[in-house]
Amino acid sequence: MKFEDINIFKKLSEQYDSQREKVISSLRELKQLLASESKESSQMLDIYYKYVAGENISKDDLTKANEQLKDILKGIGALGIFALPGGILAIAFLVKLGKKFGVDILPKKTFDD
Repeated sequence: MKFEDINIFKKLSEQYDSQREKVISSLRELKQLLASESKESSQMLDIYYKYVAGENISKDDLTKANEQLKDILKGIGALGIFALPGGILAIAFLVKLGKKFGVDILPKKTFDD
């Protein structure tokens, strides 16, 4: 390794160490959000299965299921953008642009815990 490479590695290591708790906290929060999203998606599928089976479904439950489906589709779109180079900046720009035009591109929570 060159001396410059070692300095770069040391800088990155120091930045990670100084932000370690923040990174760990963010990862825990992400884990909770994903668990919640999984539960909500399961509830959505249960509602759709009942609907297809001909059971009576309240309009409120069907609306919540439809909102969850929209959130899933929004998430898929955001994931595609995130995968592109500079994707995180593009998502931030699109969120800001969406707010300007009154369009919400971020998923929101639809089911109660």
